[in-house]
Amino acid sequence: MSAAENNNHQGSWGSILLIYGIGVLGATTISQAITVAHDMAAFFHAAPQQAGWIISTPSALVVIGAVVTGWLVDRIGDKPILLLGCAVVIAGDVGVSLAGTFPALLAMRVVEGIGYVGIAVAAVTMLMRITQGARRNVALSLWSSFIPMSFAVPLLLTARLAGTGEWRWAFIGQAIGLGALALLAAATLPARGPAAGPQRTAGLGAVLRSPGAYLLGLSFAAHAFVQTGLVSTLPHTLAALYGVTFAKASAAIPIGMIVNCIGCWMVGPLMNRGVRALTIATVGAAGVVAAGIAVGSTLSDFGTAIAIACAFFLASGLIAGLWALLPHVAPARALGAASGLVTQVTLLGVLFGPPAAFAAKASGDWTRTVLNIALAGTAMWVLLWLVIRKFSSAGARDGVEPRISVAH
Repeated sequence: MSAAENNNHQGSWGSILLIYGIGVLGATTISQAITVAHDMAAFFHAAPQQAGWIISTPSALVVIGAVVTGWLVDRIGDKPILLLGCAVVIAGDVGVSLAGTFPALLAMRVVEGIGYVGIAVAAVTMLMRITQGARRNVALSLWSSFIPMSFAVPLLLTARLAGTGEWRWAFIGQAIGLGALALLAAATLPARGPAAGPQRTAGLGAVLRSPGAYLLGLSFAAHAFVQTGLVSTLPHTLAALYGVTFAKASAAIPIGMIVNCIGCWMVGPLMNRGVRALTIATVGAAGVVAAGIAVGSTLSDFGTAIAIACAFFLASGLIAGLWALLPHVAPARALGAASGLVTQVTLLGVLFGPPAAFAAKASGDWTRTVLNIALAGTAMWVLLWLVIRKFSSAGARDGVEPRISVAH
């Protein structure tokens, strides 16, 4: 296919941004509860330590069900699953707002998690379907920022709800915003052509046998292990080291998330300009390890610590932006299942990162934190090296057109 013909088949930037917006609002299912979790626990007379379950319950659904959801996306279509996921999240938001007991609240958080899985897997699958070549690189590096953006948005918008007793508005706001985007998506996003349906039902086995997809997912899991661990402990660390208030130390997180998104967005344009994926992976991994260790050390002042934290988040974004490699390890007939597998493996890092970071911090031994970051950072780079050097041609064999420089 010529470049001109290829361009005619590209999804519009409006469609790409709409899918991204739905992904961000879908992911706020987890992060919207951060600032109001203690208020919610108090309202339902739950123990303070149970506030963590209010936040983490939806993410457990991703760890359990992303591959199966990907299979459904391949079988039914990405647009129907995307819209269904939106509807389920909205239903969960309404349920949370109306819940009368703590178990009912957690049950509604499970419902939200089911919808979030559908959104997360269907959205990235649709992005791969409607884009090719250089535009796909940019679209996927944009997509890779949907998690940090989903943290930045509620931390900036719902923090003012903390302590007011008006925690329900965090969920009502998500329902209204997601509903508006879902209606726009139903009217404007392109559906999968009828010819594609029968071809996309037989690829789950190929994905489950694909070592490249597992390796890519594990590299992102190692990255998520470091990033979520640092994010969960950074305010406490900065407050203790520099004697600033916890609120002031917490302001580093939304700033860091925005810088993280910038790092993600850089990857597609860099690849399109010929910068090799292994170079990006090396710079990103080195920055994550060096800045991640340095930010927990005693530096000259609080401002320097914030600058080092921003360097960490920028390097971390470079790693996350390598979601652009996904089409190169995904069988063309099972893009949804491949997206689900990589997402599901990635969330293992999200699940274990914060507990490991808190355990290391509670021990009082800084070398445990250093060891966690160094080992996970090394694993991240080695796994990406294997994906880039050993499996980057898989996409070409299965019909995915590789348009990026992936090796030395």
